[in-house]
Amino acid sequence: MLVALLAVLGVDLIVILAFLTAVLLRRRWVRRQTGAFKCAIRVVQGDVPGLSVKWRRGYGQWIRDILVLYRAPLLFRSEFVPADSLAGPDRVAEAGEVKRLGKDLVMLSIAADNGVQLEPLSSANERRRAHGPFTVPH
Repeated sequence: MLVALLAVLGVDLIVILAFLTAVLLRRRWVRRQTGAFKCAIRVVQGDVPGLSVKWRRGYGQWIRDILVLYRAPLLFRSEFVPADSLAGPDRVAEAGEVKRLGKDLVMLSIAADNGVQLEPLSSANERRRAHGPFTVPH
């Protein structure tokens, strides 16, 4: 339907295919990065440019103590959040809190610079990747 609409508007099919190929290759590249995990994130306290108090889905990756967030749906925008430590214990997310991330979701609480607190949410299977440089509490 969307392809037909764009074709009617005069957009060449090759342009549409090139864009879709770029998006799919970028998604594949992000998923294959070392330590990448599917997540949703929100700001609980403070202000982080590019993030808000509403859940935003995408992929996360820890590079030392910096959380790199690739924002969905196209994964072309990246946000960098330097983190200090875990701000509290993990907790299990409530049913229906965030959709399309899977079951058994675990929420972390991360303290960042200037009193900022973030809550990344990922599946229990990716818990170790989501903790990154901070050890997983038992």
